[in-house]
Amino acid sequence: MGFKPLVYCNLKGYLNHNPTLEDMLYWSKAQGISLDQVTAFTDGTKLQLEQVLVANGLGATIARQGLLGYLAAEVDEGSYRLAADASTIGQPISDYLLSQPGAPRKLPAGVFITAEHDPRQKDALKYLKLGEGPFYTLLRNYHLCHLEIPKTIREVVNGAGVLLDNSSKPTTSVAAIAKTRLAAGTHIVRALGSFEVRGEAILIKSMPAHLPIGLMRNVVMKRTVEPGQLLSMDDVEIPETLALKAWQYTLAHAA
Repeated sequence: MGFKPLVYCNLKGYLNHNPTLEDMLYWSKAQGISLDQVTAFTDGTKLQLEQVLVANGLGATIARQGLLGYLAAEVDEGSYRLAADASTIGQPISDYLLSQPGAPRKLPAGVFITAEHDPRQKDALKYLKLGEGPFYTLLRNYHLCHLEIPKTIREVVNGAGVLLDNSSKPTTSVAAIAKTRLAAGTHIVRALGSFEVRGEAILIKSMPAHLPIGLMRNVVMKRTVEPGQLLSMDDVEIPETLALKAWQYTLAHAA
């Protein structure tokens, strides 16, 4: 329709980088989802993974490590800030907005794109309730993951092609960040949704030796790391897996 995306954005209601086991057990039971799921949702790891996939798959970038994640009471307010940042960078960005504590209502659970358009369309877009411009936000204020995933798979099986993938030359990744002190010899069965580490978006070229959180399955710490430290591949012993080979291939062919 002629829109030129500047921002591919997620909406998040709450974030706590280091939630307690007690709180996560409560919310796991209250929401009817697993402990590792609710932990990965709360500490932001799931969000960071989603936005990195969007950045790689749609040819965008990230504005900084961990994303900008502006606090916002309204979608338009935050989307304009992100669009201005993307304009300065000169490339579309993948990011998120976080509900402003104390705001009259939370941001909706959904996603949006903020884009530019041909200035000659300004009056028409204003009439269609998209505002004054130059940035226009298109909000999808819901998500139906468990229904949309089978639909997408069915479309691919029927020859429609892949909807979104990580691209053949990804530029962003999700690095593992220690939540707590991890002593040498510590065995981590699964990092995603754990109380040992969380994930944070990163430009691959800024630290190609970083440890992607998705590789942290049945790993052993080779050296002690402190809370808040970004882990490197040399910090852990990683079993030989297809995932590791895929990452090594990715590094060798990264843009």
